[in-house]
Amino acid sequence: MAIVLAGTACGATPSLASNSEAPAHGAAVKALDGGKLDSLPTGPVYIRFIRFAQPVGYDIVSKQHVASVVYVETGAHRLVLNGKPPIDLEAGQALFHQSVSHVHINPGPADPSVWYSIAIWASSARGQSLVDKTARPKFESEDISRESLPQVAYSQVLRQITLAKLGTTGAHKFGGLAAFYVLTGSLTIKSVHRAPVTLGAGEGAYFLPDVALQETNSGTVCAGNFGFTISACGDTLNRLTGTKLFTGS
Repeated sequence: MAIVLAGTACGATPSLASNSEAPAHGAAVKALDGGKLDSLPTGPVYIRFIRFAQPVGYDIVSKQHVASVVYVETGAHRLVLNGKPPIDLEAGQALFHQSVSHVHINPGPADPSVWYSIAIWASSARGQSLVDKTARPKFESEDISRESLPQVAYSQVLRQITLAKLGTTGAHKFGGLAAFYVLTGSLTIKSVHRAPVTLGAGEGAYFLPDVALQETNSGTVCAGNFGFTISACGDTLNRLTGTKLFTGS
């Protein structure tokens, strides 16, 4: 079944739809978490995935920065937002949080706990020191002009996309920016404006709004990856094109 997910962060309910012209098979999509941004940073922006390998007993104290999604890959994670009661996350879980002071804690027993901070940043922030020595930028998009992104409220959503061997999504478009990051296996993404791109584990790619896409598992094992979208509230984040865009799709 081809999958269409609406902007849950803006109050819409995810929906499913199928289309015989662009069939999907062996594909599963799970919404992890999302939230609303009142506005985007001023000027050009970029998408960044930062990976942390945090030892047990080592706290990361962060001052206020951009709203982001925390995703836990392995171990456990405890997040304290602005002095409020802690929120515990397990591997495979995610949490969106606004721009507030916070503390990241590895409560154990896994050592280290591996987690990601995923967000859209002002391009002017490039080159600034990362928040902690355990942080490693794993994917950073090119600078994205604000011309295609109006100054309105936005929905920011993280999804987990799993593709079985030879699995594929239906041909679809996102109403906003979209970034993909591969955790396991490999992923080939077709689009109408450039040659297909194949990503391995630890690699990512981004696409501008309203670009027709189709994702396929190009490897021999199950592929697991993120889909991260930033879209104006009221837009459908992921919709079928209704036409057969790609040869063999």
